[in-house]
Amino acid sequence: MKTKLLIMLMGVLLGLGTITQVYAQNSDPMMTRQEKRAMKKKQRTAADMAQFEQAKQALENGDWVLEANRLYTKWGRLINVSDQTNFVSLENNTAYMQLAFNGYTGPNGLGGITLKGKPTQIKMTEDKNGNITYQMSVIGNALTADITVRLSKGNNFADAEVSAATTSARLRFAGQLVPLDQSTTYRSGMDF
Repeated sequence: MKTKLLIMLMGVLLGLGTITQVYAQNSDPMMTRQEKRAMKKKQRTAADMAQFEQAKQALENGDWVLEANRLYTKWGRLINVSDQTNFVSLENNTAYMQLAFNGYTGPNGLGGITLKGKPTQIKMTEDKNGNITYQMSVIGNALTADITVRLSKGNNFADAEVSAATTSARLRFAGQLVPLDQSTTYRSGMDF
């Protein structure tokens, strides 16, 4: 009983020591408010650039997912969606596009449709400002489209415009572009 109490007390004291140390590092009394803001901004910028570099590397490797939390129709109408079930991705040389709307039924069982196809003519360019444009044509049973992904330098927010090759249908996905192994998306097993 005494041993358990002693171990718990030591754990609490160690925890308080760690919290105090972290607080002391973040609240240096010699730093002005502006300096603290500048330091936080610098840390945020560094984290955003690390995410950008990670997204760029994922595009180069050909294993990426754009987890969309917004969709834009060809008329510019905004639709907020779940980023776990709406995405454009490239995985093991297969492109996927999934739409899912809560409260609706659809062929994929998630309220939408999941399409797949083989990518061809993959081309990645970087402009003078460091912005990335990734283009590919996708040919599948139910999907024949040109997909253009735009990743702006400075963070991992991107958009992917999917333009059907046979009709004037166009849809733009917007959200975070992440490496495939870091994705939290759920892909339906019923794809076309």
